[in-house]
Amino acid sequence: MLRAGGIHGNGSSAATPNGDVAGTSTALADETDYGAMLHEALTPQNTHVKQLITPGAIGGGDPLYAPDALADRLWNIHARPGPFRTTVGAESA
Repeated sequence: MLRAGGIHGNGSSAATPNGDVAGTSTALADETDYGAMLHEALTPQNTHVKQLITPGAIGGGDPLYAPDALADRLWNIHARPGPFRTTVGAESA
C-alpha cells in the first residue's frame, strides 16, 4: 500500500511555455506530464501527487510568495484531496 506522495514545485514556465527559458520549459513540461499521470493513477490509492506553480519571486516582498505562505500552501495542497495543479495567486489554498 502506498502512503507517501509528492509535490512538484515549479515556476510559471511549467504551465505556460516561455521561449526565454526554453530549456526549463521543456524539462518542466515533461515533469508536469509525469506528475499529472502519477496524480491520476495514485489518487484512488489515497496517495497525493500535486504541483504548485509559483509565478513570482519567492521572498521578493509579495506576501503571496513569502516562504512561510508557500510552506503553508504546500502543506494544504498535500494534505487534502484536490486537483493536480495549484497556481499561487490564482486561487486560495
